[in-house]
Amino acid sequence: MSKNALIAVLVLVLAMAARTVEAYPNMIRLGYTSCATCHVSPQGGGVLTRYGRGIDYAQTIRSGEPPDAELPTDALSRFLYDVRLQMSVDHAQGGAEEYSFNTNFRTAIAMNAQNRLVYAFGVRSPALSLNRRMGAASLGMSRLYWMYQPRDGVALVVGRDDLPSGLGLPGASSFYRTVNNPNVSSTPTQAKVFWWNRRWQVATYAYGPDGNETQPQYEARGAGAMGGVNVWKDRAVVGLTTRVSKADAFDRRNAGLFARVGFNEHVGVLAEHDVTERELNTGRRLTHLAGHAEVFFVPYNWLQTALAAEHLNTVSGASTYRLSPSVEVRLTPNFRLQFSSRSVYANTDSRTYSVSLQVKAE
Repeated sequence: MSKNALIAVLVLVLAMAARTVEAYPNMIRLGYTSCATCHVSPQGGGVLTRYGRGIDYAQTIRSGEPPDAELPTDALSRFLYDVRLQMSVDHAQGGAEEYSFNTNFRTAIAMNAQNRLVYAFGVRSPALSLNRRMGAASLGMSRLYWMYQPRDGVALVVGRDDLPSGLGLPGASSFYRTVNNPNVSSTPTQAKVFWWNRRWQVATYAYGPDGNETQPQYEARGAGAMGGVNVWKDRAVVGLTTRVSKADAFDRRNAGLFARVGFNEHVGVLAEHDVTERELNTGRRLTHLAGHAEVFFVPYNWLQTALAAEHLNTVSGASTYRLSPSVEVRLTPNFRLQFSSRSVYANTDSRTYSVSLQVKAE
């Protein structure tokens, strides 16, 4: 058996035994129907609340209590932050290993019980190989927004952030965006309103350019909405998304469906599919179908896996498929080891294996 085949078998075997929960819609398996329970932002991602830190700490081999666990549950956390260093090794089939080191700092500062300022930036290293340097190091701001929460279940967010989506998986979003929404910023300037409770969740938003578009003609302005309903015992949320936008280069319309289902605390399914139509300023009309389907299996909280399949199809017949098994081992509250493989099937097939160590401080 070749070295690449052996690695593939190992990754697939591990993936059928476990997957990551951080960020992540697979928390539906434990009855969390929305992200607002554990995250500062009701959209999810970003900094965890003190309660969210406790949940995060409990899901490791060496589980423990977060540093501020002794504070009363109603105490206002004035300053929440985390710093993450991720060291990765990627091996593309037929190519040399590449090494990367990325650092992210995220913080949420509370002015009072209703107002928070959220900020995040990252330092991304160039990819390094044994015989050459590729690219250049970069420093970028990914989020900067003000959040006003007058009461539980209602929040207003203004600033630069990711746009709401059904699952909120950055890897899947970037995979689709290069085709169905190219040259635009992934974190535009926006105003969003969230409403939620245990039975339903709704987000409406409007957005505009943030200056990171590749050219002025791609500076898009638009609006959208997302809604989800808890349909089965706090273990299943299904919903709809819609978005329209306009730029000098194109008009864009999007509609989609999503579902988060946890059959029990170990097994579940995540799915999101949508259709995007873009009408270019040349008069040409392009329609793209995109989807993400994922089965996750979590035998232990600290050992989590998933097998995801993604597709991106155009009406003209061009298709790209991606198969991604992944495994995460949560060693301690501050150390996580991740294994993944990405197989892309298109005009030219490719496969990449990745190993990452994430070090976190908060």
